[in-house]
Amino acid sequence: VADIVAGGRRTLNEAEVKRLLGDAGIPVVHVEVATDEEAAAAAAGRVGYPVALKACAWEIMHKSGKGLIALNLRTGGEVRDAFAAIRRAAGRDVPVLVQEMIPGGRELVVGMTRFPGFDPCILFGLGGVFTEVLKDNTLRLAPLSDADAEEMLDDIRGKALLAEFRGMPAADRTALAAVLQSLGFIALLHPEIAEIDLNPVILAGAKPVVADALFVLKD
Repeated sequence: VADIVAGGRRTLNEAEVKRLLGDAGIPVVHVEVATDEEAAAAAAGRVGYPVALKACAWEIMHKSGKGLIALNLRTGGEVRDAFAAIRRAAGRDVPVLVQEMIPGGRELVVGMTRFPGFDPCILFGLGGVFTEVLKDNTLRLAPLSDADAEEMLDDIRGKALLAEFRGMPAADRTALAAVLQSLGFIALLHPEIAEIDLNPVILAGAKPVVADALFVLKD
C-alpha cells in the first residue's frame, strides 16, 4: 500500500485488493491475472469453470456496463473470446483477472468510509446490483467489538435473509462478524485508504466470500 501511494496511484487494482484482503483473513474468490489469451485459458483451467473475466487496471474503478466484465464462461474458447473483447472495450492491452464464479443466491455489501473527526465507519447491508436502490445498511465506528459486529447483522431490515431461507442454510454469523471486524482493522492500520467497497460478498452456502472489491486511496 505504501508503494502504491508513493507511486501516485488513486486505487489498488482488484488483484492487489484481494491479496490484501486474503492476508487479513477475509475470504476471497480464487483469482489469477492473465496478460494474453492463452494465459487466460490456462488460468481458467486452474481456477475451475465457470469463470468470470474482468479488466484489471488500477485506473478502471468501475467496470459494469462498459464491456469490461464477462461472466459464466465455460470453455477455453469462450475465455479467449472474452479476453479479446475486454481489451477491445478497454482500448488498450490491460491485464485481465480470471476469477472463479461463486454460486449463491444471497449478496451482501461490506464497506468502509471516513468522516472528518471520526474513526473509520464500517458498513454492512444487502448488496448486489440493488444496493443503491434498497439502501438497507447499517454503520458502526471501527474498531468493532464482537457485540458491535453481531448487532450490525441484526440491524438491517432484510436480516431474515441471514437465517435459513428457501433451502439455503443460515449464514455463518461468526464468519460474517469476522469480516466486518477485519475490515475495521485494515482501515485503522491504513489511514491512507479513503474508501473500501466489497460488493457483492456472496453467501456461498453459509460462508461469506468476497467476489468484487474496490479500495480508493486518499488524494
